[in-house]
Parts: sequence; C-alpha cells; structure tokens
Amino acid sequence: MSTATITQAQGKGLRHQFAETARNIRAFAIELYVAHGGWFAHDAKRDEQASRREMLSLAAAAESHSPSLSAELRHFASK
Repeated sequence: MSTATITQAQGKGLRHQFAETARNIRAFAIELYVAHGGWFAHDAKRDEQASRREMLSLAAAAESHSPSLSAELRHFASK
C-alpha cells in the first residue's frame, strides 16, 4: 500500500490578487465616472423613472379592489 499526499496552497494566489485588484479598480472607475455625470448615471435615472411610472400604473390598476395596496404602491413610488 502507498499513500499519496496532495498539498494545496490555502491562501490566494497571485492570479486571485490581480483579479481582485482589477475588480476594485473597475468599481472605482465606474463610481468616478458616475460621480461626474457619465452615462451610467443617466441610465440609472431613466430606470428609476420607469420604475416609478410602473408602480404608479400598478397603483391605479389596484385602486378598485385594494385601496390600501394602491396607497402603499404610491408611497413607494414617491420615494
């Protein structure tokens, strides 16, 4: 009988450190671009407005059968 032992590094390797650094740099660049009015900020505003319109239309549809749900949806849309 023979026994084989496989040793593996428990810590992160250099490849993982480079990948994490690249992710951090990318996230920082996106935040910087958004802070200066980049297209990410414009898309976020447009998506937020579309969500509000959708919630308000759902509130209007629910008004007849569930007034409290309608009020709650309008409250969430106002935030």
